[in-house]
Amino acid sequence: MYYKVKTILFSICAIISISSCNLRNQEKESFILAEKTLPCMIQCGDEQADSLPVLDDDIISQFLPFLKKFEGQKPVLKTPLPSEWKVEYKIENLSPDFDIWIVSNLHEVTHKVLITIKELETGYEVISGVWIAYSVANEGENYIESEEWIGNIDEEYTISIKKQYEKIHSTLNDSIPPANFLQEKEDVYQISLNGTIVYQQPEIYETDYMAVVQFADTTEKGIALDEDWIWNSIHMQEVLEENNILFIEATHDFDKISILNYRGEEVDKINLSGFLATYSKGYFFLKKGQTPVYHRYCEAKICLEKALPYFGIIADSTENISKNE
Repeated sequence: MYYKVKTILFSICAIISISSCNLRNQEKESFILAEKTLPCMIQCGDEQADSLPVLDDDIISQFLPFLKKFEGQKPVLKTPLPSEWKVEYKIENLSPDFDIWIVSNLHEVTHKVLITIKELETGYEVISGVWIAYSVANEGENYIESEEWIGNIDEEYTISIKKQYEKIHSTLNDSIPPANFLQEKEDVYQISLNGTIVYQQPEIYETDYMAVVQFADTTEKGIALDEDWIWNSIHMQEVLEENNILFIEATHDFDKISILNYRGEEVDKINLSGFLATYSKGYFFLKKGQTPVYHRYCEAKICLEKALPYFGIIADSTENISKNE
């Protein structure tokens, strides 16, 4: 009798052990994800499939607070925070202590989040999270507006998120151009070795400056630079430096143009990429903290006759230009 009871108890324990093991394996298998290597760009788009694992309420409740309190540029077009999420894939590990997941909303697939997460014996713990892609559009009576965020993760686990908001008004009068608006910003975060996502505070430049950018889009538009371009640059720089105005040439990487002073120190970093849809070659007049002013491409003398008065320099400007010519 004792032997039979012992056998029955052993069988029950074995069944319970196998069942619990199967449950654990099922839970692990549900988050066996495809892995993307770095660098990795995260864009808004319908990439998810029906078979993607749905996150449970416990994981969702852990990362949603990070999306409400994140540091950096907040969305201009706000929408209610969605509640149901799927996990799309993971990024190659920075550390064996945690995983990096890209999570997409179940209904709004243009909303994507990066979370760092570690597995515990009892479940999962979300370490940190941040918006990685976001897309919203809205239509008004005489305008349309849209906002899009695109994230990029490099080999150093630095997350760069380009954020663009645009508002376009309909043309009511052909003689009055619409007051359209374009705002482009970038937030940078760093995934640390303990899994926290740290916001990189943008550098604040205190130095005031005046500058002229001579630009040509040689990459997208294929603008060719000739001898006139070189001589224009030389003449522009000579006159501008005499008047304490910085001169910059730009032919690519228009989203991160460095403004350098005469000692080679960076005094500002500007983004002119939003203008390239309209202009492919010319000049921009810059004053710190103000919207750049465009001037068509022309010979240096003509440009300087417009640039110097813009910066409040009138006296002897014609003499200086003629002397340098």
